Amino acid sequence: MTIEKQREVVRLWNQLRKVEGPAAEELRIQILECFSEKRTAKRAAA
Repeated sequence: MTIEKQREVVRLWNQLRKVEGPAAEELRIQILECFSEKRTAKRAAA
């Protein structure tokens, strides 16, 4: 992921933190799971 994309993800994450409710919580969980899977895949490939 490029630095530009990382910054965009952080910006969107910070906006999402201001939103409440079950839909926002589900999005946060999905984002965290996505990054968790990428890290796991990188470790497995190394």
